[in-house]
Amino acid sequence: MVPNLDLILLAFLHGSLIAFVLLLLVFLIVILMSLAFCLSLLSIIAIDLSTVYSTYSPYFETVEADLELGFFLFLCMILRYAIDIVSASQSWLQRVVPEFKEKGRHVITRMNAELLKARR
Repeated sequence: MVPNLDLILLAFLHGSLIAFVLLLLVFLIVILMSLAFCLSLLSIIAIDLSTVYSTYSPYFETVEADLELGFFLFLCMILRYAIDIVSASQSWLQRVVPEFKEKGRHVITRMNAELLKARR
């Protein structure tokens, strides 16, 4: 038998969970950056097309203005949701952090008590 096999397995599982969460976060960031790149590329193409076709320039000027307004409104909508998410997570963090600190203090006092018992 390997001594402390259960602790080794627990450490491995904990490390795997952290790696999974980090990989998931990186994957989400890559997807969001790809989406932002595609949207900006499409907007650049749409705006450049308005200058290329001079015969349709009066129509494209209105389309260009509509596209700029649409992207601005989309940005405002995303910003509103981002602010809501950040404010909700801050209240969640303000509620969870003191609980975590209290549990940590409890564990430390128990460990200190056990260490004092073991020394006697």
